[in-house]
Amino acid sequence: MAKVKVLLAGYFEWVKKNVCRASSTVTLVEDGDEKIVVDTANIVDEKKIIEALTKNNLAPEDITIVINTHPHPDHIGCNFLFKNAERITSEDIQNGDQFTLVEDEEVVLSPSVKLIRTPGHTAYDCSVLAETVEGKVAVVGDLFWKEQDDKLAFVENERTHLESQKKILEIADFVVPGHGDIFKVKK
Repeated sequence: MAKVKVLLAGYFEWVKKNVCRASSTVTLVEDGDEKIVVDTANIVDEKKIIEALTKNNLAPEDITIVINTHPHPDHIGCNFLFKNAERITSEDIQNGDQFTLVEDEEVVLSPSVKLIRTPGHTAYDCSVLAETVEGKVAVVGDLFWKEQDDKLAFVENERTHLESQKKILEIADFVVPGHGDIFKVKK
């Protein structure tokens, strides 16, 4: 079974009209030899990520896979930290300068962890599903911002977004949102 831990809870706030501050939640998923980081926050969070990994007896070079739930800067800012990691999105798997296109709706990452497509916020969104002792955990990027009853914001396709939210709520026991801490799904 996998272990899921929020390393940094993300945030989003309006500073003034048309100006916001944002950084994604950074999540560690461990399953056997795989050490997976989902979303890498904003570029200003480098030190915080290294400190959080150190508290978990890890260093950036120990991470085997980095998942980007979508390509916004507040979710990919510290990708550069993880030089040894394979990078995976809903579209491709990157090893160095080699890209393998993802054609399936899901990618198995380890025995208890897989990636699935969950478009809506962007056309490229994906989520990570992990089987844990506590139940199924979905790490969803901006499919949910902070909690289950979020109002839709910055959504490219509202219909598809709502369909993806429904799919996740049907299969997950817990959700790690894009800009907040883990929450238990209300059934």
